[in-house]
Amino acid sequence: MRVLILTQYFTPEICAPSARLHTFARGLAREGHEVEVVCEVPNYPQGVVHPSYRGRAVTRRRMDGFRVAWVWVYTKREKTTRDRLALYGSYAAMATGYASLRARPDVIFASSPPLSVGAAAAALARRHRVPWVMDVRDLWPAAAVALGQLIDERALRVAERLERFLYRDAAAVTVVTAPFAEHVERLTTTPVHLIPNGTTQFWLDAGRAVPDRARAQLSDRFTWTFAGNVGLAQGLETAVEAAQLLGDDFRLLILGEGSARLTLERQVAEQAPGLVEFRAQVPKERAAVILRASDALLVSLSPSPALEAFVPSKLFDCCAITKPVVLAVAGEATRRASGAGAALPVA
Repeated sequence: MRVLILTQYFTPEICAPSARLHTFARGLAREGHEVEVVCEVPNYPQGVVHPSYRGRAVTRRRMDGFRVAWVWVYTKREKTTRDRLALYGSYAAMATGYASLRARPDVIFASSPPLSVGAAAAALARRHRVPWVMDVRDLWPAAAVALGQLIDERALRVAERLERFLYRDAAAVTVVTAPFAEHVERLTTTPVHLIPNGTTQFWLDAGRAVPDRARAQLSDRFTWTFAGNVGLAQGLETAVEAAQLLGDDFRLLILGEGSARLTLERQVAEQAPGLVEFRAQVPKERAAVILRASDALLVSLSPSPALEAFVPSKLFDCCAITKPVVLAVAGEATRRASGAGAALPVA
């Protein structure tokens, strides 16, 4: 079977959707299916295109038994709302144009957010006359509203109409949490399937490694580490406040990049100088060394009711590291972790 996968984010970008979709593509290829992934040129989260992908409309390579096409997108380091819309729209347009000229797939699998990926899939499904599946990793536009990223009422109504249309147009919808399934089922009669996130053998193996604080460049102080996207949704300003309360015997390490990092750095300079360390995003092999050597790991989301249906995918990888996990997330994530005895919920 020919499977076309559409995703805004993919390898070598280091993020949850990249890991999820790469795992899907590799698994399908190992089962004998012919898989092609169409994604943006690597630029997330810094907004800077990787040098080896610059200057071309499409870059094509093979990896792990499947094909990947990275298409040009409009991107900037500092993004306004208009810039983000241009980023998402340019990917949808480029992916649609490229995939329209490729061999007819048997099915299209599109992962959202953003919703524009689903719109591209719906257009391609009509072009090729094939079914398509919508993979819902986050609830949009609900999450964007909760984070204050979507405040224009007219734009919100348009996004909600697009959301409903995509759920109803797809042949099936996959979701990552049970509350997501309940939300989608209220809006459509399309079959909904729960395919939760998980971890991989890489992180399970990392959890068996001998901790090496010297290699991880960690001091003797108790170090609790957050690794991942440093964005609005993560709510790390509360972690900085906690670091201030904990004092000199503890150090919070924030490992990653994102739109909220500069604001957090200013907060640290004012409230917790010397108590919080920032490091740049690193490959997962290096991240595994740092996480395994840490004393505890932090998984955090902003305290918004709209985010209580979410389960951060990093929770599973952190549990695999076999270090104590501080879970500052309310709702579904707390329910899962508490039931498994896998984390200390503090939200």
